[in-house]
Amino acid sequence: MPDQHIFTAITPVEMRRLYEDVWLGELWNNGDSAGGRVLAEDFADDRPINGFPNTKAGHIAMAMDWHQAFPDLVFAVQDVIISRDKLVGRYLAEGTHRGTLLGIPGTGRRVSLTGIDILRFRGPLITSWWHNEDFYGLMRQITE
Repeated sequence: MPDQHIFTAITPVEMRRLYEDVWLGELWNNGDSAGGRVLAEDFADDRPINGFPNTKAGHIAMAMDWHQAFPDLVFAVQDVIISRDKLVGRYLAEGTHRGTLLGIPGTGRRVSLTGIDILRFRGPLITSWWHNEDFYGLMRQITE
């Protein structure tokens, strides 16, 4: 089946800025829900997390939940590849587990998480998010 997504031009420089500075920087690193402005109203997560609706509002709520659990978590982008309307980012995130995550109270432990994001843009808005992160490794760090 052909890709039905409508491609709207955006420069690679702008895509990277929106990924690093707004989506990761404001929403995830700073816990500022205003960073969610880069999400399209029809935003969808290819692998939604239990407890959060697969919507723009659900994604923002998930980011806020992670920020309370890891208030100093910083996603450092290590690689970015852009092709047409897709951006692939590889990151290392590091921070301290201070709040509750999935029912596990803060441990005070320093943690790290590696992952890869694939984002689809429609103009300056993110419409889709595919992601794979070492969640198992993160959970081991806060439970063992």
